[in-house]
Amino acid sequence: MSLDPRDLRVGASYERARADARSDAIELRRRRRVDLGDLMSVVFESPETLAAAAEEALRSERVEDAERVKEEAGRFGLLLAPAGGLAATLFLEVSDAAEMASVLPELEGIAESVQLEVDGSHVPATVFPFHAAATGAAPVAYLRFELTASQREAWIEGARVLLRVVHPRYSASTELSDEQRATIAADLLPAAGERP
Repeated sequence: MSLDPRDLRVGASYERARADARSDAIELRRRRRVDLGDLMSVVFESPETLAAAAEEALRSERVEDAERVKEEAGRFGLLLAPAGGLAATLFLEVSDAAEMASVLPELEGIAESVQLEVDGSHVPATVFPFHAAATGAAPVAYLRFELTASQREAWIEGARVLLRVVHPRYSASTELSDEQRATIAADLLPAAGERP
């Protein structure tokens, strides 16, 4: 799966749509954001959330050149989940740079400690290497979750889903709300013409 650069608005086209686009993106990310205690959050990504992020990155860098737009679409497209899986961005909820500098060493390896639990079955996160531009809030890690067919089916049918982190210096667990679970379940449905 990839982002189509032709779907990304740039320049005046994006500026005209930006207020509504940002409002839509904020609402979509709200439904896909899961707080993990008071220090971390995870946003489950979709083609729409990543396209919105790509458009903002292109705007902040003032990019309108078709080749650079294609490169940015390819870069953000790398973050899309593989078929039947989920992709997410892990954030530390620390806004102070000095505090962030002291917290990061304490939480080394935290991304590898994140997991989902779908109807009692564990799904560990795989950390996906990706180097983001140095603009805005920096994510700690990009995660992928590879679900089995039975885990996908259970999720889609409304099973209990937990997101947790178990790390020597930080542990938290959150049950996804019905709204979160349903929103993210749409990512697990096969696309038209795909085999389940």
